[in-house]
Amino acid sequence: MMRAVSIAAVATIIPALLLYLWTVTYALTDLAFIWLLFVAPLIFMSNRLLVLQRWRAERRVVLRDESFIAPWMTGQLWAFVSSILLAAVLIPALAWHALTMPADVAGILCALSFAAGTVFLTLRSFFQRHFMPPFDRVFASGPSTWTVGLPFAFILFYVTWHASDIPTEMGSASFVQALSIDLHQLPERGSWLSQVFRLASDFDSVKLWIVTQADEYPAVAGFYNLDMVLFGLLTARASIVITNFIETHYDGRSA
Repeated sequence: MMRAVSIAAVATIIPALLLYLWTVTYALTDLAFIWLLFVAPLIFMSNRLLVLQRWRAERRVVLRDESFIAPWMTGQLWAFVSSILLAAVLIPALAWHALTMPADVAGILCALSFAAGTVFLTLRSFFQRHFMPPFDRVFASGPSTWTVGLPFAFILFYVTWHASDIPTEMGSASFVQALSIDLHQLPERGSWLSQVFRLASDFDSVKLWIVTQADEYPAVAGFYNLDMVLFGLLTARASIVITNFIETHYDGRSA
C-alpha cells in the first residue's frame, strides 16, 4: 500500500510543481511556457504507453504474424493521435486554471490527482490476481477514472460555482460590454501569450454574462461550470496514465 501511495504522490507532485513554476514565472516573462513544455510530453508519453501496452497485448492474440498487414498494425498511430488530443485539450486548460484558480481549487485538484493514482494502483493490484498484464492496468484505468474523477468533478463544479465573484456591472452589461469586463487580474503584456489567454478570459466573461441574464433559469446557469466536470474527468485520466508511466518505469519495464 505504501508503494502505491508513494508512486501516486510522485505522479501528483511532479505536474503540480511544474504548473506552480509556470504560474510564478508567468508574471515575469512569456518564457514561462517552457514549464508547460515539460508537462505536455509527460501527459503524451504516459497516455501513449498505456495505449500501446493494451494494443501490443491484443495484437499478439488477434493478428497473425505472417499477415501482410502486420507491419502496419502497430498501434502507433492511434497511440499518437489519442495522446496528442489528450495533451492538446489538457495543457491549455491546466495552464489557464493554474493562473486563475483559488488555492482551495488547487488543493482539490491535487487531491483528485493523488486519489486517482492511488485507486488505480490499488485496483491494478487486485486485477493482477485475475488478469494477465497489461490488462490488469487497462481494466483498472477506466473504473479509477470514473469512480474518482466524477465525484471530484462535481466537487469542483460546486466550489468554483460558489466562489465566483460576479461584478456588479455584469448584470446591466450588454454582450459586447461583458467582453471588456476583466474577471482575472493577470499581468498585462502585449505578447502572444497574453492574447491567447485573453480569449480564455473572454470565454469566462461570456459564460458569466449568460448566467446573469438567465438567473431565473437554474438549468441554464448550471452550464457556467459544466466544463469543470469535463476538466475533472480529464485530470483524473491524466493522473492515472502518469501514475502508470511512473510505476512501469519504477518496475524497470517499458513498452
